Amino acid sequence: MDEPTIYHVHPTTREFMAFGLADPDPLEEGNWLVPACAYLDAPPAAQQGFAVVRSIDQNVWLKVEDQRGTVYCIHTGEALEYAELGALPVSLTTQPYPGEFHYWNEGTWVLDSATQLQAQRTHVLALRDERLLVAAVAMAPLQDAVELGASTEDEQALLMAWKHYRVGLGRIEQQDSFPASVVWPPSPDAARLS
Repeated sequence: MDEPTIYHVHPTTREFMAFGLADPDPLEEGNWLVPACAYLDAPPAAQQGFAVVRSIDQNVWLKVEDQRGTVYCIHTGEALEYAELGALPVSLTTQPYPGEFHYWNEGTWVLDSATQLQAQRTHVLALRDERLLVAAVAMAPLQDAVELGASTEDEQALLMAWKHYRVGLGRIEQQDSFPASVVWPPSPDAARLS
């Protein structure tokens, strides 16, 4: 008599792991030893997205949803490693988090365009303010020289260039592409250094 095929399961998850052959019973001829966590009935064919497991009562094979692997928190977008069998908790999804300014809504990630636009605006205005500060520091000694009547023609021209630069910085919000794309006015410092 041929050895029967046996089907091994994981001792904790009861997930089908492998098949093998039963060993003969040394005490009783024609009898076969089936170890713990092994069964004689064949499991169903594997199916994408499902694991084959033995039922809790150990009587039948079941197909259980298998979402193990990288999943994403719908509240934060954080990637997590999920190791459980069964359906995902409602707070997790297999859809990758697209990135900043997205939120979960009715089963999908949605871009929050208003928040993204506000963040771009805040960032561009911070860059503008940094440039205005550089301009103010560069202009102060030039303005002092003009007010004291001690400026040269080059210093007066440079002061005027800085003033035009500041006016240009003050008008970036009027550009059609603001804040997604900004054409910055050329800095007098850059013009002098080139």
